[in-house]
This record gives sequence, C-alpha cells and structure tokens, in this order.
Amino acid sequence: MNIRNDSSMGQWLVTTTILFLGGLLIYFLIQYSNVRTFMPTGLEVAGINVEGLDSEGIRARLTERYLNATISVTHGDQRIDLSPQGDADFRLDFERMISEAESRRDNQDYWSGFWDFLWGRSSSVEPVDLKATHDRDSLRRSLERIQGVYDQAAQPPQPVPATLSFLYGETGRQTNVEKSLAAVENALYRPINRQASLIVEEVSPDRPNINLLGSLIVNHLQSFEGVYSVLILDLETGDEFSINANVPMSGMSLMKLPIAVETMRNLNQPPNTLYEELLTDTLLGSGNGSANELLTFIAGEEDAYAGADRVTETMSDLGLGNTFIVTPYDGEPRRTKETLETPANSSEDQKTLPDPNMQTTAADLGNLYNMLYDCGIGNGGTMRAAFSDDFQQEECLYILDLLAQNKIGSLIEEGVPPETIIAHKHGWVSDTHADGGIVFTENGDYIIVVILYEDSWLEWTDSAPLVADISQATYNYFNFDAPWLGTQGVSGQ
Repeated sequence: MNIRNDSSMGQWLVTTTILFLGGLLIYFLIQYSNVRTFMPTGLEVAGINVEGLDSEGIRARLTERYLNATISVTHGDQRIDLSPQGDADFRLDFERMISEAESRRDNQDYWSGFWDFLWGRSSSVEPVDLKATHDRDSLRRSLERIQGVYDQAAQPPQPVPATLSFLYGETGRQTNVEKSLAAVENALYRPINRQASLIVEEVSPDRPNINLLGSLIVNHLQSFEGVYSVLILDLETGDEFSINANVPMSGMSLMKLPIAVETMRNLNQPPNTLYEELLTDTLLGSGNGSANELLTFIAGEEDAYAGADRVTETMSDLGLGNTFIVTPYDGEPRRTKETLETPANSSEDQKTLPDPNMQTTAADLGNLYNMLYDCGIGNGGTMRAAFSDDFQQEECLYILDLLAQNKIGSLIEEGVPPETIIAHKHGWVSDTHADGGIVFTENGDYIIVVILYEDSWLEWTDSAPLVADISQATYNYFNFDAPWLGTQGVSGQ
C-alpha cells in the first residue's frame, strides 16, 4: 500500500472542496451584492411588494397601482370610474417613500440578509407606508357631478281633475355627498379593491301644497260664467288659499252667524229655552223672524235696526270691516242709511251687485269661523282677546255645536263622507248661493267658504254641484291618504 499517495489524494480533495465552496461563496456573495442594489425580498411600499425593484421600478409600480388605476364608484345599479388624479387631485410622495425604502434596504444587516438570500427566505423588513394626499374639494365636486347626472328628484303629487283627488308623487334618489366622501377616500388609498358605494338616500315626495289644491279648484271653476269667491284655511298650519275672497257678496242667511255670535256675547248666562229656540231656528231653520227677535234682544229695546248696528259694530271691532247689517230681515230700508260703504264694495272693479242691506265676504266669514274655532277649541284667539269677559269658551262651543247640526245634504256636505262633522251655515238668494264652515277630519280641520254669484239668476243645478266639488277636492287635499270619491260624476266634466 502507498500511504503517501493516499495522503496526497485526501489533501487534494480537501483543497478542491475548499476552493469549490469558496468559489461558490464568492458567487453567491456577488449575486447578493447585485441584489442588494435593489429592494430586499419581502419589502412592501404602500401595500405593494417591491422586492427586486430599483427606485424607477418602484415609481412605475406605484403609478400603475395608484395613479393609473381608476376608482370604481357605484350609484345604485350604475358604475362610474373616477380618475384619482383628474377627479381627486390624488398625489403620491414618491421621493419620501423611495427614500424610506432605500433606507430599509441599506440598514438591513448584511449577513442576516445574505443568509436569508441563500435559503430563499423573505427578510423581515418593516414595510413603508403609503405617503399620499388628495384634494377633498375636488373629490366633492366630482361626486356632485355624479349626483347631478344620476340623482332623481322626487316628483310632486299631481291633481286628478276627473276625481277631484291627488296622485302620490314619486320617490326620488339623492346622493349624500358628505357621507359618501369617506368611502371613496378609503378606496383612493387602497392598492386593490378600489371600489366604493355612494350613499344614495330616498327622497320622499312632498305632500301637496295648498296652492296645488287652489289650482285644481280654479281649473274646475273655469266653466262657471259668474263670479266665484273661495277661501280655504288649514287650521293646523295656517296655510290659506283664496280667490276673490274680498269680493262683496249679499249677506243672506250667512249673516245669521254674526247675529248668533253677538247674541251669545250679550247673554250673561247660558241661553234659556227661549233663546235656545231662537238660536236654533236662526242657525238651522234660517228663520228670519227669529233672527230679528235676536236683533231686538241685542239692541236691548224694541228696535231691530239698533240691534243690526250693534252686530255691525262688533264685526268691525273684530276686524271684519266688510261685514254689516243695515236693515233687519224683511225690514223696510232706512231712509237715512240705505247701506254702508266698505273697502270691499268701494272697489272700482265691482263684479257683483250685493244686497245693500247686508253684505259680507268669504274672507270675513273665514276669519269669523277661525275666531270661533280658536275660542271654542283652543280657548283663545281674537274673540277672547277682544271681549274676554263676553266671549267664553263654552259660548263658542255652543255655537259650533249648533252649526254642526245643520244638515241639508247638499253644498259642502255633499263633498265629504256622510259621517264628517261640519259646523257650517249656508244661504242663497236668486243670484247668490253660498256655504261656509269648519270641517273636522281625522287628518286635519279646515275652514271652507264658497260663494257663487251670477247676474240676475243662478241655477241651483249649476251652483250646488260646484260647491260640492270644491268641498270634495278640499277634503281630499286634507285627507290625501284616504280620499273620498263618493260623489258620482263631477260637474263640468
């Protein structure tokens, strides 16, 4: 055996192995050194893996994922793409993020990094957070543009002339821009899943405005050739519609309401049987004789004319200056006082020929009913303020209760459900037909006064259905959710 040869062979093998491993180490060190000029494995910048990239590569990848990738927003079933730069002025702070990434690379321990490189393991490198800004006002304007295109305004209710009712409006859609901003901004700052849903809220249609009721009434009265005077007052909100409400009209039996009011003001106690009968016959039976007896009581002497003056004075004190009585019912005209001049009948544009003995207007009657309502239902109002000692709540309620017993089956009554309570007083002469009062409903109480005039003669078959139609339209306005369609046929249709 040649021991020397065996020893040389072993040395050669060891030397060869050492040289091989040294060369391999040098090879890997060279590779690692080349790799260390780029970003280390496992490094993330703004949530994006940038290992193996240089600064330009990082810039390109961030641009691709943040600036060039659109933001997808949804508006209902519509999808709209937003440009981060164009629609939100979104900007990346490249210099700061790349500088931090290079610092992570340069500060990494050389040999621990080399060891991870040899074994193909990701290094434990702290990620670099996204550094970016955007202009919220620009984004808001972009969302407002979307709002302008895709939102739908609520459609208002519409009148239905054929049934004197109203159709529901249509629900709209409105983008809540302020509440939507946060979701879109979050999408801007994500490298993936860059989607956001706009907050779109339903917009309920408004209830019909009282002017919509007015339009329906005016349109319905177009076929009437005479003069119409209408007042509608919402007793809850104070909203009012009126047309020709200050036109002077004959007082007729309508003036028996002011007589009853003045009677109650002069009574110092609840009415006895006599006055109960007189008031009942005056308001419900339209008795002229009983009305004149009450005027005598009001005067405190056997002079109904003096009583008429006192009624007129009280109406004036209450601010109802277009309402007066000069001559009692069926009385002889006064020689020295044929009529009274009022703001209403002094108008140059006089459209009616009201009775010179007694006159009123729809506005005055509506105000008087409003005072009675405030006094009786609310225990306040103008009557209580002007005559606190003479007008008590019980007295106003007494008048309202009497008026609620007035049943004629026509005019205002015909336009509402039969069970509806109406405290009203009607009246008619050859050229003028009228009805006015307070209608009590579950969905709101209101005052309605309608007076129709036609020169010389007004046909009942023309006037009564018209008043009923106006009453029905008004009831349906106040009871929008439960309209009454009981009138068969609509006049003028």
